[in-house]
Amino acid sequence: MNSSYVQPSIIKMVFIIMLGVLFCAEMNAAQNLEPKMAISPSRIEMSPEKKATESITVLNLGSEPMQVEVYVQNWDFDANNNYRALPPNEQSLDQWLIINPVRLSIPAKSQQTVRLAVRPRVKPEDGEHRAMVFFRQLNQQGKGFNFKFNVGVPIYANFGEVNREAELLGMEFDPIKLRFVFDILSRGNAYVRPEGVFIAMKAAQAGTDEDLLERLDLNKMSVNNLGSLAGGKLAAKPVFAGNRRQITSPVPIKEILNESYVVAIKVKIGSQTFSEVYRINIGE
Repeated sequence: MNSSYVQPSIIKMVFIIMLGVLFCAEMNAAQNLEPKMAISPSRIEMSPEKKATESITVLNLGSEPMQVEVYVQNWDFDANNNYRALPPNEQSLDQWLIINPVRLSIPAKSQQTVRLAVRPRVKPEDGEHRAMVFFRQLNQQGKGFNFKFNVGVPIYANFGEVNREAELLGMEFDPIKLRFVFDILSRGNAYVRPEGVFIAMKAAQAGTDEDLLERLDLNKMSVNNLGSLAGGKLAAKPVFAGNRRQITSPVPIKEILNESYVVAIKVKIGSQTFSEVYRINIGE
């Protein structure tokens, strides 16, 4: 009677080889998912009546050549502050942008410049005109797109008299989600956004409201962060002309707190400035 027998050492070796293959496959997959493209700057604001051209640098951070396609859209934010593509119209900046080149071949560890020029087809209305310029990486075969690395750069072009006027309808600090919440109505012809600085400190170290606000310099957009839990510049989305939106800006407190703390803010919205101190009581 014939029988087969495989030594345990051989089984162990095969198992180790299989683990190695799986590990390599996972590593390769992870590397393929890593962003290989970087864009600078991340936003452009221009006054075409003074200077009608700008440029964007696209960097290939990978070890292989990269093919990138450039395209443009008209856009805004929906009611939930998510990106929304819009049809073009005669006053939308996407119809006036000349982009060169629109197809890039970038060697590994290299960069290429894309130039933008604004050429209005009709007389621009006063105020802000916007477009989103997208950079998307083609796959290695040049067919289809890897949308995971689709990067958009907002372009704002201002013509004539620009009016950034807003009404602040509400401002609060959310201690559950650790963020500021702003309720803003934009009344002008260009976007507004909260621009300012904040600081968070343990209540026992914060001192008075005046002491804490003195740490915030709105003109220099700087913060004295000595001993703070968090502090820095606000990071919030814009509110476009004619819109009312609730927008947020995070307060990245890393420490798990079991004691009271204080958050202070100085902010400019449109032509108005505001300051506020929020005392969050814990364990009382």
